[in-house]
Amino acid sequence: MGAARTVFARANARAGVFVGIAAVVLLLAGIGTAIVGSLTAAATGGLRSGLDEATGAAGAARWQIRLEPDAASQADAAADVLDRMIVPHGAAWQRSVQTRPVSSTAGDATFDAVLTADPALADRSRLVEGEWPAADGPTGETGDEPAPAAVNRAAATELGLGLGDVVTVGDDGLRLVVAGIWEPVDATAPIWFGEPIVSVGVAEGAAGPFVVDEATASAVPEATLVRWTATVDAASATPESAAALADELPDVEPALRDEPAIGASGLAAAGGLQGTLERMLRGISAVRALAPLPVLLLAFAGIAALSRLATLLGAARRGETLLLRARGASATRLGRDTAVEVLAVAVPAAAVGAAAAEVGLSMARPGEGHDPLIAWVVGAASVVIALALVSGRAFADARRPMLRGAGDEVGRGARTAVAGGVVLVIAAAAIALWQFRLYGSPLVVDASGGVDVDPVAVVAPVLVLVALSLLALGLSRPVGTVLERAAAAGPALVPALPMRQLARRGSLFAAASLVTIIAVAGLTLSAVVAGAWRSVDAQARAYATGGDVRVSLPGRSVVQGPDPLALGEPFAELPGVVADGPVFRGEARIGSDPTTLVAVPSGTVGEIAPGTPAGTAATALADSAAAAAIPLPDGGSELEVDVRLAALAGTPGDVAISVWLLTDDGAAMRLPAGTVPIDERGGTARLELPDAPALGLLGFQARLESGAGARVQASFGDVVVDGDAVPGTTPDAIADVELSSAEREARAPFLRDDAALPVVLGGDLAKRISADVGDTVEFRVSTGGAAVTAVVAGTTPAVPTAGADSMLVDLGALERVAFDSGSGVPQFGEWWIATDEPAAAAAELARDQQIPMTATTRAEASSAPFARPAIFALWAGAAGSLLFALVAIVALTSALAGSRFGEIVVLRALGVGPRVQSRARFAELGAAVAGAVVVGVLVGWATAWLVARELARAAITGAPEAVRAPLDLDLWPWLAGLAVFVLLAALVAAVAARAVRRTASRAGLREEER
Repeated sequence: MGAARTVFARANARAGVFVGIAAVVLLLAGIGTAIVGSLTAAATGGLRSGLDEATGAAGAARWQIRLEPDAASQADAAADVLDRMIVPHGAAWQRSVQTRPVSSTAGDATFDAVLTADPALADRSRLVEGEWPAADGPTGETGDEPAPAAVNRAAATELGLGLGDVVTVGDDGLRLVVAGIWEPVDATAPIWFGEPIVSVGVAEGAAGPFVVDEATASAVPEATLVRWTATVDAASATPESAAALADELPDVEPALRDEPAIGASGLAAAGGLQGTLERMLRGISAVRALAPLPVLLLAFAGIAALSRLATLLGAARRGETLLLRARGASATRLGRDTAVEVLAVAVPAAAVGAAAAEVGLSMARPGEGHDPLIAWVVGAASVVIALALVSGRAFADARRPMLRGAGDEVGRGARTAVAGGVVLVIAAAAIALWQFRLYGSPLVVDASGGVDVDPVAVVAPVLVLVALSLLALGLSRPVGTVLERAAAAGPALVPALPMRQLARRGSLFAAASLVTIIAVAGLTLSAVVAGAWRSVDAQARAYATGGDVRVSLPGRSVVQGPDPLALGEPFAELPGVVADGPVFRGEARIGSDPTTLVAVPSGTVGEIAPGTPAGTAATALADSAAAAAIPLPDGGSELEVDVRLAALAGTPGDVAISVWLLTDDGAAMRLPAGTVPIDERGGTARLELPDAPALGLLGFQARLESGAGARVQASFGDVVVDGDAVPGTTPDAIADVELSSAEREARAPFLRDDAALPVVLGGDLAKRISADVGDTVEFRVSTGGAAVTAVVAGTTPAVPTAGADSMLVDLGALERVAFDSGSGVPQFGEWWIATDEPAAAAAELARDQQIPMTATTRAEASSAPFARPAIFALWAGAAGSLLFALVAIVALTSALAGSRFGEIVVLRALGVGPRVQSRARFAELGAAVAGAVVVGVLVGWATAWLVARELARAAITGAPEAVRAPLDLDLWPWLAGLAVFVLLAALVAAVAARAVRRTASRAGLREEER
């Protein structure tokens, strides 16, 4: 027989083993390609999704400066910098010119107009009627002809403008004619930079924008700004380009300043694009932190399964190998022949597995490109692993002694090598775990401040799992001995016979048991990591948004007058609303150090921000909330207050009176209450009270409306609501005010003790300024400039939306302190909503947007775009490991069938019937699998206790330290995976037991018939 025919005959005789090898390689290549490919795609997909969802200034960067007389040179200099620094990294920019608000008139309407020259504006807008100002048309007003302009539809509606109307801009009489009316296609797109005027037309007293040519815009006497706005095309972004752009953006402003042609009139940079990119890159780091876990888990289980198959092939071929060696075949030739056999089955299997994975990824993630190199690398690695294990084992077997029966048992040298390998694995696991616990994460901060993956710590979870599995396997012999003795005490062969086999021939079951322990432990670890991540993500989302929906209201600064949002319930009719309330969030400075100040309605913050510790922390602010304002009677319709004026005789003019009220949520507003003539020495100010519950009175404000040189003192009498005096508002409780030509406005607060404002400090801020409960802290609110003396009423791990380096105060108490100090009173700029249907609420807000706003749900703040593919990969790795365990169990049953045929004959001769032998084999396999499953669960839990919480936190980089990761179990997927595995293993055991029964039932059974 020729060499080729011999090789073919040998392979055909062991076709079952080679089918098992092919199955393992196919699964290893297919699942490995799917895991690595999906994780790679997840990084790019999550980045693009995050950039696509970024709205307004969060998705753009802007640099602006005064327009220089030589605008062309200024534009060329900026273009050179931007084209060199950001365009190569996937960013695009657009230049526009815009004026500051200019006093304008149109008919009887008076307003402040904003003029814009933006050649690209027509590409992101739609023309409602009329036409755009022609690019080659008149450049500014010529003679008696006004310059053409296109006006924002919202501004035209608000101002009553139509085609042909003329607008006079500024004191120089520049005239514009409305030639067209336009509206933005998407006012939330980053290129608009979140400017409220774009979406609502009239915001903060400014109207527009009026689109004109650049010459017309630059002719306005007010300051004209030139702006360069950069955005990123989400569809083409990659992690590499995003990282490069994030590194480059901070250097753009200095580079522009270094260009003389740009000008020296105060270059300013703004926008949140860099922060958005950094947040996306942190999410990619989270994927990298979890990515090695499923890959290594799959690899270890696959190697163990292939090792079991290689052992089975060597044992089955022991006799053949002895015969071929005796006839002159070398160990090298036998190893080479086995390698050819492995390649013949492994290469097609790897190709099919990798190709199937690529097809599956393309169907699951259509439109995303996949690197074909991943499939090649994973497939090749699978073949190399199978080749090394199987042919290496064949070569080693061929070099063993050629005497029949020699070397059938594992020698001392082999046992020593195995023990040494186990010690090395345990030592490596200990070192990796020490590194992991030292950092508290597989992620570390490098010298440049970026987040990187530590190569030692990142392999700790799998090394610990494997090391614990090996230790547990080492205990199987003494445990089996104990179980054998316990079973032997009974009279029946079952379970005595199975337990004796497990105890005395444990090495036969070791490989399959090890693969099963690793697989079940991997499944358990995956379930705990998934459950912990879900809990951490829920906490982090709550901290990020405060409410279930967080509405940002741009353009609000300090209280100027009536506030419809404060008076009404603007979001109460949204789907599923449970509670809602206003929130102020802004910067404060303790000395020169910045921090974030969050002011909330302390009485209801626990309801509007569920899932955060804000409600518990705010209990320390309850007293300040109750004392913020003088309560007014519910249902009151009219407030009156006597005003007495003291001035020199003949002083002309009036004093305008305003009443400052506080809503039950702590929102302040200023309402006009009429005027009092100076020459009458006083009068009564009257205010129709808003229809709102639980209003409080902050105080009064007087404004002198008189000529130069006037000086007036104003004092206030009793405050009356519907004829009844309001307790606590006697004349001696309200401060007098002095008005003059230099100080025309003054506030009259209620006289109070100089009590400090209670604040709750975030944990990091308390440590940074070394403040304890009861200490005094002084800070200044950037919005309005109020200087505040505060007392630390408590601490909290972190403040929602602000983190641990921040402060929490009651909104009404803050408004009262700012009012009393005479500074600007901060106006809430956010509204937190607790709702059972956050997605529906946000969708309705987007559809029916009457004011400029941005709604963010907790789902949008989730780490899921990056972490969920990594968690899914964990499940896939665990599932693949369970499949390998099944292959190992099948190989075990095949080995038992071949090696224990003589045992069946002997037992049959001794009178042990086929049914009893079948039951014994099933019990034997069932006990082995059940024991491995139980040990695997325990090993998985032990590994999870050591690493799962840190892995879950690593999946959400940037989460506050206050977020705690519990050992939660994702129960149902875990139970489902375990149940399917146990059922399939039981099926394999049942098939093996049936084969034993069929063999034992054959009449005249002899060992020679094997």
